[in-house]
Amino acid sequence: MPRLLIFVDEANFGRSARHAGFQPDLIALKNWLADPETGRNLIEMVVYIGLPPDWRPEDLPEGWRRAYDSKHRLRHALENNGIMTVAWRGKQLFNSNPPAFAANIDMLMAMDALELSLEAKPDIVVLVSGDGDFAYLANKLRRRGIHVEAASLPQAMSGELKRAVNEFIDLRDFFDEVGKPFIDYHDDDHRQDDDRPENGVDGEGDD
Repeated sequence: MPRLLIFVDEANFGRSARHAGFQPDLIALKNWLADPETGRNLIEMVVYIGLPPDWRPEDLPEGWRRAYDSKHRLRHALENNGIMTVAWRGKQLFNSNPPAFAANIDMLMAMDALELSLEAKPDIVVLVSGDGDFAYLANKLRRRGIHVEAASLPQAMSGELKRAVNEFIDLRDFFDEVGKPFIDYHDDDHRQDDDRPENGVDGEGDD
């Protein structure tokens, strides 16, 4: 049975899901990508999460506190369901109004993915992201005989990454099968999780 590793750019997946009108349900995504019917044996799924800067709680802008609380709850939910998480503190972006921060996890995820792949020796690696910054990682893994797939919505999929992987997984199939409509209960909370600099978090590039 092929051995599977999954690495998730949480910001990229969350943004794509919300823009398509769906809840970014990572637990359901794990079950879908590693469904026993696929004949794949999941080694680990690792989710990379960007957090606000490491300031004292009383110094955080209100939107950043909500973002931190949201990501903290997400980490607990994922870990309680057997999913590994890696959190990275961002840095403030100056000359931004309202205050914004950048939490770019691309390099961290790429280094971890290469290291864990060399140690665990998977047959398949799935990168849940459409970010073109992962194209070099995909090529490095393929040169080691690993089958690499990128899972994203077509509109969020970088052409560079799509050319670098063995296979593209269209997440429209996932959302059509198990997706739940996105309900914006609190518009400010939604904006803080939507990783655009003007909304408090700097998202990773999709090109």
